[in-house]
Amino acid sequence: MPTDPTDRLIRLRTRFALLDTNGNGHLQSDDFALLADRVLDSLSADRDSAKAHALTQGCRTFWQGLAAACDRDGDATVTFQEYAAAIPDAAHFDQYGSPYARAVVALADTDDDGQVEQTEFIACMTAIGFAPPQVRQLFAALAGQRGRITTDAWSAAIKDYYVSDSANTPGQLLANQPA
Repeated sequence: MPTDPTDRLIRLRTRFALLDTNGNGHLQSDDFALLADRVLDSLSADRDSAKAHALTQGCRTFWQGLAAACDRDGDATVTFQEYAAAIPDAAHFDQYGSPYARAVVALADTDDDGQVEQTEFIACMTAIGFAPPQVRQLFAALAGQRGRITTDAWSAAIKDYYVSDSANTPGQLLANQPA
């Protein structure tokens, strides 16, 4: 079934706006450094820990991959038009986005048991910029009756959010941001 172009555009704009952490209308390396800082602050993470370093590097790698794929004019910024025209696919995300996704999830798994509690999930996701109602909906969808999310399920939802055109994945709940 073909993807509705309007739904795709809404998802692209939402993803772009979240990555535009400083809100200046385009993506730059500073946005990804600020993203890492917000997540680290939300979880009161030790900035010298291996997990904090992994997140910082994961954000840097995510930016470098997006810049390489999208920055057509070489000005070290990515506009929405560049982003929408060259949105990376799943293989690109595996190389450049997965280090970020794994690092976010690992940081939120504070006791290293492969599970993320609701408190850490909500803190992390709202620091990234998602609206609390959608974050709670996603947590419920991923956790079910268990009350916790597996790190694998959350990593998969992050990937789906960034690369799937389908509106039928759990992560797409986050594309429905309130106005």
